[in-house]
Amino acid sequence: MKINKLKKVEYIISILLVMMLFLGTISVYANQKTDLTNEQKDIDKQIQETSSEIAGVKSQMTDALNQINNYNAQIGTYEDEIDTLETQVSTLQTQITEKEANIQEQQKKYEEQKDLLEKRLVAMYESGTTSYLDMLLSSNSLSDFISKYYVIEQLTEYDNDLLDGIETTKKQIETEKAALENARNEVQSSKTQAENKRNSLSVLVNEKNTLVGNLSAEEKELQQRLEEFEEDKKEIQRQLAEIARQEEEERRKAAEAAAKKAGKPVSDADISFTPNTSGFICPLSGKSKRNITTGMNGYKGHTGVDFACPEGTPILAAKSGRVIKSEAKIRNGKYYSYGNYVTITHGDGTMTLYAHMSRRAVSTNEQVSQGQVIGYVGSTGNSTGNHLHFEIFVSGRRVNPSQYLP
Repeated sequence: MKINKLKKVEYIISILLVMMLFLGTISVYANQKTDLTNEQKDIDKQIQETSSEIAGVKSQMTDALNQINNYNAQIGTYEDEIDTLETQVSTLQTQITEKEANIQEQQKKYEEQKDLLEKRLVAMYESGTTSYLDMLLSSNSLSDFISKYYVIEQLTEYDNDLLDGIETTKKQIETEKAALENARNEVQSSKTQAENKRNSLSVLVNEKNTLVGNLSAEEKELQQRLEEFEEDKKEIQRQLAEIARQEEEERRKAAEAAAKKAGKPVSDADISFTPNTSGFICPLSGKSKRNITTGMNGYKGHTGVDFACPEGTPILAAKSGRVIKSEAKIRNGKYYSYGNYVTITHGDGTMTLYAHMSRRAVSTNEQVSQGQVIGYVGSTGNSTGNHLHFEIFVSGRRVNPSQYLP
């Protein structure tokens, strides 16, 4: 009887222990859930703060201003596409000029070879029916036989080379003419596309101007700030594209000089160059692309990615390179646009931009190493929350940084 009571007590104690463990587990999960919820709220808050970067006036933007901002983004896209098409046309026109010159050169070579062949045929005709065998049999001695045999061998080789050369030159001319025709078709296609985009751009600009004309005085002031920021972005893009072009030209000249020094002709492979888009580190220590709070497509016209973080957080160079520009956008004693910002060229076809710093730690033309502190997080310029705005350029054009960051 006592044994049964003891077993019942043990059973009850076991049940209680299991319940305590279960409740403890529930408590742990509840705490974890609370922590995750709070963390999500913090992230949401960061995103909300960082998204307000649009000219630093997002909360004040009316529907009309938002629509104008959307128009600006679309206009910028069309302008970039038109620039790309015009560059393609310019490149193709250069290729066409080169191909036309090459065709003329090959044609001249072909005419010279053809003329030589005709002279050989005339000479053979005028020599009568005497064959190479007759020439050999008419030899007076062994040395005369060997001499005539050598001459015949040289003549035969010359004739074969002449015929092969004519055929090769003819094929090269045909190939160049086909490539020339393709290039001309591409030029026409690119011109047509550019014209269509210009027409679409004109429609957008007119619609935008209609909206701008109906804005209030306060809205127009904000609109002007938006336009200035957009123009700054375009100007920086133009500057970096020009630097990228100069760097590419320097690499081409160096390749040509190296080939000349080595005594060999310059090939396309010698001067071809592919930007090195690998090897970037996150510009904030201990962070990665998973910490991006506003992506490149976070809102219309956002040309980079944002990392929300406390003021004064050190900003690191994502790669080694040379500082192209370290400056502050200030007007009437106030920061605007990118505020304190730094741009770096990495010498491999890529460049980076770091904006809205509280202060900069490097100067223009200074050489920096990867991971070096180049400035500190802030909220200068068109920004209402402490964050780093980060951009990557490849061959002078903006790309989405998240695809290159670890």
